[in-house]
Amino acid sequence: MDAEGNPVFSPTSSSHNFATEMERYPLKFVVEGVYDVRVYPEDGETTTILNVKRGIISALAVPLVEEDKNKKMPTIHGMCKTDSSITSTEDSTTGISLTRDLSTCDKFVPMRDHTSPLALISGMHYPLAQLVRSSQTCNYNFDSEKKHMTSGSCTENHILIPFSHKGEYGVTNVGKQELTLVQVSPHNDRVFEHSGIVKGLHMEAVQDKSAVQDKDAGLNLLRELTNLPEAEGERRAHLFHKLVTMVRGMKAETLSPAIPEALEVSRVPDLPGSGPVWNP
Repeated sequence: MDAEGNPVFSPTSSSHNFATEMERYPLKFVVEGVYDVRVYPEDGETTTILNVKRGIISALAVPLVEEDKNKKMPTIHGMCKTDSSITSTEDSTTGISLTRDLSTCDKFVPMRDHTSPLALISGMHYPLAQLVRSSQTCNYNFDSEKKHMTSGSCTENHILIPFSHKGEYGVTNVGKQELTLVQVSPHNDRVFEHSGIVKGLHMEAVQDKSAVQDKDAGLNLLRELTNLPEAEGERRAHLFHKLVTMVRGMKAETLSPAIPEALEVSRVPDLPGSGPVWNP
């Protein structure tokens, strides 16, 4: 954070390796009809790199303006019910907005969902999935004359229900992706060679082998977060991020025995003059 409280970003130790991997394998995909998207990875291309490319394709997917404003579209979460609207129309620019409840996507399965790198908890069972509500909003600008996108941004919002008020305000995790058109290539490779490997657009799970499988550590952290004194409120975001990171790496067999106790620990007591904020 800088002096004004804004986040400051810098390259990580693995940024160079990531850039090298992204450049090594060109992005190859085909759209059949309107919404049938197929991705063609190369031999040796990792699932992590492929998932990042899927996210780029998904972020650029916009329904035809003349179509139904409530449409199922392909995304990294599978086919998702998508509400679209034209937000602005000027002489040279058209704005379009999309909103999605990610729980309606056919590959966003709460019984065991790996979702995207933006999601809070992966590999989770149904009771634990009820602790999180997820939504996505995307906004795009189009060149009205050349009919191509000039910029786009997608924001995923994940809120932890036990620490929220009326399911809206509280502990949240927000991921944002922004894309801007820099230049247009003078050529268009509609025909390309591929390895014969064909994948869908929805994300594939990548197992984190370094994650510690310790349910007690997660429960202890949840207790600390729940019992955090108001005077130490500035620690809440850090503890929540630590809890999310820990739970994301746990396997279902580690989480399952902890779910009943986690639900009990996460109950929020009644506040003066109000009912319970959340009940499982």
